[in-house]
Amino acid sequence: MYRFFKYHDLTRLTWPISRFVFLCFLLTGCSYDVLHYSTKSNRTYDSSSAKVSSVPASGYHRVQSGETLFSIAFRYGLDYRELAQSNRIPAPYVIYPKQKIRLLGTKKSISNASNNSTKTTRSTSPVVTSTPTTTKLPSRTKQPIKVAEKDTKDDKPVGNWSWPVDGGVTRGFSNAGVSSKGIDIRAAEGALVKAAADGTVVYAGNGLIGYGNLVIVKHNDVYLSAYAYNERILVKEKQNVKAGDSLAVIGGKGEDRPLLHFEVRRDGQPIDPLNVLPKK
Repeated sequence: MYRFFKYHDLTRLTWPISRFVFLCFLLTGCSYDVLHYSTKSNRTYDSSSAKVSSVPASGYHRVQSGETLFSIAFRYGLDYRELAQSNRIPAPYVIYPKQKIRLLGTKKSISNASNNSTKTTRSTSPVVTSTPTTTKLPSRTKQPIKVAEKDTKDDKPVGNWSWPVDGGVTRGFSNAGVSSKGIDIRAAEGALVKAAADGTVVYAGNGLIGYGNLVIVKHNDVYLSAYAYNERILVKEKQNVKAGDSLAVIGGKGEDRPLLHFEVRRDGQPIDPLNVLPKK
């Protein structure tokens, strides 16, 4: 009898403890998905992938959340004005997620249409042997194809350029193949990345593969500048900035840090930033 009560009392004591342990196990299992984080660092960027992307075979780009017309044009090395014109997107160039953007410009389409029209008019007609009449048909005036002129309302000069960070160039510009379309500048840890000239922030985000946290500044209708691999972005889109204003905190790619990747685009095409930056 003594043994029975001893065992019974022990069971009554251990049962709540067992329930508590089991409850902890369930809570731990359920919380795993919430507390589990990827071990892959989002601070790792591949410098070799910071390049102009090839136009897809379809000729279209599907807008992703966070993208702007400027970032899409920058991605494919296109002039944002021609991109807006070919897609009939008026200023201030508002686009929407899942929207299809035609990447092929209108110039080729107009040229092909003009060639086809020329070929059609050159086709020979059968010789008419009947007696010609004096009736005159109304002459058809061929309407010229109008090509939209470039928007010059924001064609003000950029002014004096300045270095975005104080440091040395570790990798130069190359326009061959998929090489870097800008320069890499090494600077001090925690350095502020500054606007190279007056302008407006037209993109601030990390949606362009290979550029990490990226800021794009539009200086006028001709020039854009881009600042990649940032640790933290300090500005917002549509914000006006002056030369020397802070845009971001310098970051880097992988273990190669602190480092800034800097690009300049003229009419959508990459140019060597050293051609516009002051000589050191």
